Amino acid sequence: MTFICAYISLFSCLLLIAPSRFAAGEKLSALKGDSKISYELSHPLHKVEATTRDFTCEIELSESKEISSVKFSADVTTFDSGNSNRDSHAMEVIDAISYPDVAFQSTGISADGDKLTVTGNLTFHGVTKRVSFNASRKLVDGKLIVEGAAALSLTEFKIDRPALLAIRVDDTLKISFVMAFSVPRN
Repeated sequence: MTFICAYISLFSCLLLIAPSRFAAGEKLSALKGDSKISYELSHPLHKVEATTRDFTCEIELSESKEISSVKFSADVTTFDSGNSNRDSHAMEVIDAISYPDVAFQSTGISADGDKLTVTGNLTFHGVTKRVSFNASRKLVDGKLIVEGAAALSLTEFKIDRPALLAIRVDDTLKISFVMAFSVPRN
């Protein structure tokens, strides 16, 4: 669940970069202190939210100074819900020992003003799926800020949905992200 969130965040970060400010082929890494990925999972009795700032997200610019790719990866064990017992159970559910990372590699990025659409391959729980998500970008205090969200199906990634009191969590994993990149001064 946390891996999916991380991937979505990476895609959004790449799309928000203002192309005219960067050199062709330049790579930018997300600023961990200003960036985060979160996920939300719902159950009829409660909602689970977890966040991580421990991931790598890198974008690359093309010769035409457009965002040409985004790459993201995170260790699933770094997501924190504020409840260590719940986090330990989540690691069992997603088999974090066998599948410790979630990763995303873009295959296409399109922009319409400050709105972005990112498509690529997300690998989570040993399953790779093509995903697409929307994001927005803005420049704030010399930083490119990319924000976005997506919804993923746990069953599509072969994850057995956990249950509480014999009631399974919803199949939809909601992911949101905020990525910040330092914009080089010309």
